[in-house]
Amino acid sequence: MNRHIQLEDLSNEIFFEIFDYLYALEIFISFTCLNRRISSILQSIPLRIVILSDHCYRQIKFLSSDLANHADQVISLEIFDTICDYTSIISILFNRHNFPNLESCIFVSISSTTILENVFKQIKSLNRLVSFSLYQPNGENINEIDKHNLTNIILLHKSPVLRSISLQFNYDNMHLLNLTSMPSNLVSLKLCISSSSSILPVYSIISMLRLCHSVRYLGIMVTYQAVNENNAINTSTSSKPINYNDLPILSQMISFDLTIFVICDSRSIASILHCMPHLTHFYFTMDIATWSYPAELLDGYVWQDMLERCVPRLSKFEFHISIIKTNSILDLDIIVNSFAYFVQKYSNRNMIVQRWKFFFRRSGK
Repeated sequence: MNRHIQLEDLSNEIFFEIFDYLYALEIFISFTCLNRRISSILQSIPLRIVILSDHCYRQIKFLSSDLANHADQVISLEIFDTICDYTSIISILFNRHNFPNLESCIFVSISSTTILENVFKQIKSLNRLVSFSLYQPNGENINEIDKHNLTNIILLHKSPVLRSISLQFNYDNMHLLNLTSMPSNLVSLKLCISSSSSILPVYSIISMLRLCHSVRYLGIMVTYQAVNENNAINTSTSSKPINYNDLPILSQMISFDLTIFVICDSRSIASILHCMPHLTHFYFTMDIATWSYPAELLDGYVWQDMLERCVPRLSKFEFHISIIKTNSILDLDIIVNSFAYFVQKYSNRNMIVQRWKFFFRRSGK
C-alpha cells in the first residue's frame, strides 16, 4: 500500500536539516506563513544571508521585511553592495536591522555612496565575530577615512573568538606600525598594502610581523600607488642592513602568500622568510611591467639557497613571475635548468614557462 507523505508530516529535525542547506532569502520565500508549526521553527534556526550582484532590489525589500523579526538569528552575511538595479545594500540592511549574533561577515565591492557609520557601530559591538572579509576590486570607492576606521576597528577588535581577517583593498597600511597588538586568537590574516614607493617596504612588513603572534596563515599583497613627487616617501631598502638577530620569529606560521607589484630582491624576501622557520607552504607572485628588478629572481639556484636556509620545512612552493620587457630575449633553457632542484625535490612538481610577443603595426604610410 502506497503512503503519501506531506511536507507537514516531516519531523522538526528534518526541517532543521533542510534549512541548513538554504539561505535566508530562500527560506523566507518558500516557508514564511506556511503554517504555525513552520513559523515556530523559523524562529529558532540560524540564518545565513547571501546577496549577490545578480539580485534585484525587490528581493532585498522582501528579505528586509522578514528580517524585522529574525535579525537576531543571522549568523552570517555575504553582501555585494551593488546589485543589478541598486546600490548601497549594506547601508540598507545595517540601517534597518541590528545583527548582534553575527559570526561571519563578508562585504564585496562597497559603493562610493554607501554610508558606513552604522556598520562601524555594529561591528565594534559584535562579541561573537569569528571572521571578517572585505573584497574591494576598486579600492578607490571607499574614502580614506572609512578605510582607516574600518582597518582599525577590525585589527583592534575585542571579540574573543575572532579567527580570520581579510582586508583586500588598496590602502597605505603604514599606520599599522603604531599598533601594539592584534586579536589574540587570530589565525588567518590577509592584507593589501599600497606603497608610495616602488620598492618592497620590507622593514614595514617585518614590523607588522611582530604583531602576528598567533597567525598561522598570512597573505600580503603589496601594490604601488604613485604620489606627488613633493610628497613621495623614499623607502628604498637597498642600502639598509638587515639585523637578523632582531627579526621576530613566528614559529607557529605555516603558510605565507606574498603577492607584489613592486620591485624587490632576494635579500628582502629572505629577511621576511627568516621570520617563519616552520613554514610549510609558500606562494610567491610578482607582476611588474619593467625589467628594473634583479634578474636573480629568475635563478632557481638563488631560490634553492634561500628556501633551504630560511624555511627548511617547506613542502609546497608556488612561484609565478610575470614580466614585460622590451630589450634582450631571455634564455628560457637557463631558467628552466636552474629550477631542476625543485623538480627532483617535489614529485608532483610542474613548471610552465611561456613567452609572448607583442607586435604593433604602425599606421600611415
